[in-house]
Amino acid sequence: MVKQFLSISCIPTPTYIQSGHVVFSPGERHPNRKNFQFFVMMFMKRGKLFIAEDNTEYTVSAGEMFILQPQHHHYSWKPMDETTEYYWIHFATAGNYVQAPEPKQMRPVIPVPAIHYYTSAITLFLEKQQPIPNEDTVISMIKKIFANSRKSNENHSDTTQNSIEFWKAQQLFLDLLQQIQVQTPQESPTTMIANKIQRYIEDHFDEKITYEELGKEFHIHPNSVSLYMKKTFGITPNNLLTKYRLEEATKYLLLTSDQISTIATKVGYQNVYYFSMAFKKGYGMSPSEYRKKYISLKPNTPDDGAGSQFM
Repeated sequence: MVKQFLSISCIPTPTYIQSGHVVFSPGERHPNRKNFQFFVMMFMKRGKLFIAEDNTEYTVSAGEMFILQPQHHHYSWKPMDETTEYYWIHFATAGNYVQAPEPKQMRPVIPVPAIHYYTSAITLFLEKQQPIPNEDTVISMIKKIFANSRKSNENHSDTTQNSIEFWKAQQLFLDLLQQIQVQTPQESPTTMIANKIQRYIEDHFDEKITYEELGKEFHIHPNSVSLYMKKTFGITPNNLLTKYRLEEATKYLLLTSDQISTIATKVGYQNVYYFSMAFKKGYGMSPSEYRKKYISLKPNTPDDGAGSQFM
């Protein structure tokens, strides 16, 4: 089976939710779940787990770790054929992530403006199935996380102690991620520049941006701008700019009663018609339709009549 990697943006960082320990007897199965909202990380102590994610079947043996993605179908494709024991950890992320045959740099969902563009968009790389690295150390850390979680449950009425245990659990979990993450080669100059271009686009999305301007800003030929971005992120600067502008537009549509033409200007479109066309291409509906679908506008909420005639 081809190796799979989970690439998870660390802005914001993944969050520990809960952990536990389970022992299955022969003939038992892992719970059959659909649309579970958390990642499930498993660390096998003994036996074998016959687990499926959607239509892909895996066999996880003692000494291995395995990660299930959220919002997928998890089930046993075969019952346990021996006593099977493992520790599990549920964690969540509000950041972007992807599962793919090789690690991928992920764009953060939180814009991080900066005067300079040298702060990397950190991505956590985890192998979906692998031997537990530094097994004794990792299992010891997991036991500490589990013990801390159990202590927190015992002190559920003590809010101060709960707060202390919560932060302990988060720190222990982050320490664990450092132990099990896949070490990737140092960023190439191409990747470093592509990350800076990405940050620049996100910080200046409401302005006119040209390849010539980006080339001058980062001391490369304008023709190299698109090549660097496509090689690193698989997207051109223009497509990234459009994607980011439309993401910002959805926030204005849902959180304000601004006119469509006003929103278009705020996200960098001087022509409401081109904004509406780009939005419909990206979301399959006009800005007005998107707004009506996801919120109920108050009576007499101002909208842009001129923009509506093109929708």
